[in-house]
Amino acid sequence: MYGFSSMDTVGPYNCNGSGISISSMPEGTADNRARRSNDERKKRRLASNRESAKRSRVRKQRRLGELSAQVTELRDTKQRLLVELNHVIARYTRVARENAELREQFCDLQKRLNEMGVEGAEDATRTPLEVA
Repeated sequence: MYGFSSMDTVGPYNCNGSGISISSMPEGTADNRARRSNDERKKRRLASNRESAKRSRVRKQRRLGELSAQVTELRDTKQRLLVELNHVIARYTRVARENAELREQFCDLQKRLNEMGVEGAEDATRTPLEVA
């Protein structure tokens, strides 16, 4: 009749034969502003999360470096202490062997004194530790 079909849109309204309904809202409405605000908040939150994750990775890397340095230091200390322990064990072994030899010499000398019948041999039969 007037050159419009029932499916044509006039303004912000749509005539679809079953009544008039709103087809779209003009830009700048509260919904659009809220949506843009939410999008901006989401973008800021994502950027903040990325920065936080980056800081976390940097902290983790720094801590890993500190722990690696500590492991190296502890290994070096362990190696140094093992060398020192081996020296002490070797020295102890030498001293124990020397002590055994001296005890054997002491027993031999004591026996010879007893065989000679030297007076005061009883005093000589005491070990140096008993005298002190």
